[in-house]
Amino acid sequence: MKRVLIVEDDALIAIDLQHIIHDLGYEISGIANSFESAKRLAPHSDFALVDVHLTDGATGPRIGQFLADEFGISVVMVTANPEVVADGISGVIGVISKPAQPATIKQVLEFMLNHKNHQLPHPPALRLLSFERRDRI
Repeated sequence: MKRVLIVEDDALIAIDLQHIIHDLGYEISGIANSFESAKRLAPHSDFALVDVHLTDGATGPRIGQFLADEFGISVVMVTANPEVVADGISGVIGVISKPAQPATIKQVLEFMLNHKNHQLPHPPALRLLSFERRDRI
């Protein structure tokens, strides 16, 4: 079973994501609200959904890159301001806009699973901007 780390400082959004992800059959490795808490949960995670602005500032991009580079975690940014990361982040697969609907989360997790298994899926049409695919164009 793949484990998902939620990096989000808004408790209501984090709990909503937790329920959606659980209902889709994934295990939650934890909810982090800062770089330090994400670092502690990283060894127990396969995927991560990461917000940009957290309790310790706009550390989401740094967290996403760290999780991908240091732990090989598949990372998608989830933010109300996707333009903040429009230029891409090393190691991060892509970005989706908040609020993310359950169908979007499902497609993103399926995409991440395929990506993790080295399959070459097409990114979901629902607002997933795949940095890697854009780099190949």
